[in-house]
Amino acid sequence: MLNEDKIRIMSRCAMYEKAEGKEDLKINRYFQGDYVRLNVLKTLIGATIGFVLCLGLYVVLQSEYYMENFASLDLMALGKTFLFVYAIVMIIFGIISVMFYGWKYADAQKRIRWYYKDLNALSEFNEMEDK
Repeated sequence: MLNEDKIRIMSRCAMYEKAEGKEDLKINRYFQGDYVRLNVLKTLIGATIGFVLCLGLYVVLQSEYYMENFASLDLMALGKTFLFVYAIVMIIFGIISVMFYGWKYADAQKRIRWYYKDLNALSEFNEMEDK
């Protein structure tokens, strides 16, 4: 005989596994600190590449000015300005990514808990059927 509660739980588990369950189970393999640090590192590497590309574009667009005034430029001040802007960009991206990936991990953990509760309920249904 079919147990409607068991069928509901099984279908809920299957829908979860097909939707966000794949991503959540990947996230669940890490500790929270490790997951956040790994993704912050990826974000900072991507932001560094983007900053270097933007800096290169800026230099190319301003190359005429720099060629004409190269002798009178204060290269140390220009370098310090670029490093200051780089540091600000990295701090902003770092803070945002820590908050975002911390939230994402916590949200995945909530969904995983419900999934495991459903799996335990299925296990109990199977044990009751076996007896």
